[in-house]
Amino acid sequence: MVSEINIGGSTVPVACNGFTPIVFSREFSVERPGGSRPKDINEDVSMILEVNAVSSVTPIVPMLEIFYACAKTANPKIKPFKDWIGDFPPDAYDLERSGGWSADVMEIVKENFFPHANEDVAAETAEATDAAAADGAAK
Repeated sequence: MVSEINIGGSTVPVACNGFTPIVFSREFSVERPGGSRPKDINEDVSMILEVNAVSSVTPIVPMLEIFYACAKTANPKIKPFKDWIGDFPPDAYDLERSGGWSADVMEIVKENFFPHANEDVAAETAEATDAAAADGAAK
């Protein structure tokens, strides 16, 4: 389980739990005609999955928003989003670098939104292992 993410020489504590989607919705909104509405964390998760299905580069905005929501879950007193991401060094936005913060955020997404995706599902053995027994012909 990811509990901290290193970025730009700093360690950021993170947590993802039942409160994280609420934190996310309080921080981010979707603008639309007639006003805005709170954004759902599943919108970002879906965007990440859609883009990853066709590209090797992860979409940065959804990753940053999820990262921030997890950081704010761990520490409710962190800076506002714009200031928080402004503290990142310029090279922090290189999503192709292996082992960077985006890989840790992706691990959080996998652990918390798709916890059973990597489990091996073993096929159950049939009750009757031979054709005669399955057919009821064994007498």
